[in-house]
Amino acid sequence: MRLIVITFAVIGLASCSTELSPEGKSVRQISLQTANACQFLGPVTGSESMGIDESMDTASAYNKVRNTTASMGGNAFVVSSSNTSIASTVVQADAYRC
Repeated sequence: MRLIVITFAVIGLASCSTELSPEGKSVRQISLQTANACQFLGPVTGSESMGIDESMDTASAYNKVRNTTASMGGNAFVVSSSNTSIASTVVQADAYRC
C-alpha cells in the first residue's frame, strides 16, 4: 500500500512540469549581441517549483519562457537572470523576433 501511495505522489509531482508547445519548440536562446539584430517583444518569466528535482524545475521554467515567447510571436530569448534553489527555479528573460 505504501508503495502505491509513493508511486502516485511521484507521478503527480512529475506531471506538474511544463511541456513545450509545438510553437515553443522553435524558440531558441540567443546571446545579447545576437539580439541587437532582432525586434524586442518584451520581458517574460518562467518559474517552477515542486518538481522531483532541481533539474526538472529548471527545464520546466525554461519551457515556460519558450512557450510564452512563442505566444508573443517571438522565436528567441535572452536570459537576464536565472535563480535555482532546492525549492524553485525562476528564469527571467527578454523575448525577441529575429
